[in-house]
Amino acid sequence: MNNKTILMGIGACCFSLAVNAQNGPRNNSKNFPEANPTNKKVQLFEQKEEIYKLNYTKDVVYATKDGVDLKLQIVSPAPYEKSDKLFPCVLYVRGSAWMKQNLYTDVPQISALAKRGYVVAIVEYRSSDIAVFPAQRNDAISAINFMRDNAAKYHIDSNNIFVWGSSSGAHTALFTGLYLKSAEEKNDSLPEINGIIAYFPPTDVLHLKDDPTAASKGDANSPEGLLIGKVAVWDAPEKAKEASPLYYIKDNKQMPPVFLAHGTKDRVVPFSQADLLANELEKNGCEYEFYALRNADHGSWQFWTEDMLDKVEAFIVKHLKK
Repeated sequence: MNNKTILMGIGACCFSLAVNAQNGPRNNSKNFPEANPTNKKVQLFEQKEEIYKLNYTKDVVYATKDGVDLKLQIVSPAPYEKSDKLFPCVLYVRGSAWMKQNLYTDVPQISALAKRGYVVAIVEYRSSDIAVFPAQRNDAISAINFMRDNAAKYHIDSNNIFVWGSSSGAHTALFTGLYLKSAEEKNDSLPEINGIIAYFPPTDVLHLKDDPTAASKGDANSPEGLLIGKVAVWDAPEKAKEASPLYYIKDNKQMPPVFLAHGTKDRVVPFSQADLLANELEKNGCEYEFYALRNADHGSWQFWTEDMLDKVEAFIVKHLKK
């Protein structure tokens, strides 16, 4: 037996001991005493704010549409001690210019919210080359309904569900609180949600191109052109309006509260898009908060700081149902 084999055997033995130590006998006495230290320099340190372990459930299929399995990435908090606790749920729709999403990129960032005690589900929608608007909005609603139907499985408090999105995902998130106008959607139904968090959303697809800072030109091959059926927005203004949250507010004054955040140096979706929506929400008496992030670009680091997460969580807590 060579030295390498001996070392591997010792390592395996140590690993086995560590595992057994974790899973060995446990004293479960209800009156288990607290230890009293005798060391003179000991510092007693008691913590009150509970944190959670995280469980990541990958690629949960919530629906199959147009032959595509639509998936969720679910990050769930798990108490260190056995508990029947239920957690609010936040569905997060990642932006992609309504094209194919990368479902995994935001798992680490969104896990920061899960660590605070929220079940977070990252939502896949059909891309615009598979289905045009309102497919993305309807997919998000299907995902909400799936999470509510499976609330017990994922330890969700079904009375407290929020939708969060970034960029085109924020556009989609906003539409989960808006009834559609088109005749084919007259039997439209909306899920019960407590609030919507919209990071740098496109809100006026028809006029996005008119902002002098706009990168997209609104032609048939632009993201907004593809969203409405590979047609230039000026050739289909009614379709472009139908795909724009801005034009629905006056008929949806009871929409859920909205948390808006947009960077003042956004090079992809002009800041004016959120500003327009905030003004429309104000005019129609809708509840909202609006944060203009100084010098922030599209999806830049300013949106993911602890300070910003504190503001998002404060909004969520404000609108929790007891």
